[in-house]
Amino acid sequence: MNLLELAAVVTASYLIGAIPVGYLTARIMRGIDIRDYGSHMIGATNVLRVLGRGPFLVVMVLDAAKGYAPTLITWYIFGTHDLQVAAGIAAVLGHDFPVYIGFRGGRGVATSFGVYAALALPLAVGMFALGVFIVLALRYMSVMSMVTVPGGAIVLLVLALAGAGDDFTYTKTIFGAFATFFVVVTHVPNIRRLIRGTEPKIDTEPGAAKANMGST
Repeated sequence: MNLLELAAVVTASYLIGAIPVGYLTARIMRGIDIRDYGSHMIGATNVLRVLGRGPFLVVMVLDAAKGYAPTLITWYIFGTHDLQVAAGIAAVLGHDFPVYIGFRGGRGVATSFGVYAALALPLAVGMFALGVFIVLALRYMSVMSMVTVPGGAIVLLVLALAGAGDDFTYTKTIFGAFATFFVVVTHVPNIRRLIRGTEPKIDTEPGAAKANMGST
């Protein structure tokens, strides 16, 4: 792998992932810094609690696109899974630690979904369907995040071990491990609240989020 190509892919993917869609949406719509509300994150779940469902859908799609686009484009340009996975990891790190707004971002769940879609679209579709089911049944976005992202990693690993072919290589499992680690670590407060029974559900009214809570 060419180091110059790696540097270019990582830098470009990070800068794309770092575009703070949730932050910009809140600034444009309400003139506020969304990090002053709810979970203090810029992700789609906090946007849902603070701004409502319409902005939530926009932010969720665009955050996913930040992971999908650089990962897929890297594959088409270079044709290597090594650089493709590097692009995905850089995009998620960009979302979580955006240079444009002082490195205070989100938790990278939607962006990770976008990367999964670029790595294995059928897997991402299955993850999305499972995520919708979990949210509708339990109404906990944090549970959805902590089940689907690690679940995708497990599927990638199983397919690699089963020798499913070039489309499912061990290289792709590196992203799954990375995404799982970040989701688990950043959701430790949510896990504690779930155990205590104080984790907020997604039916919180827009604008009501005042405490340090939420996910994504």
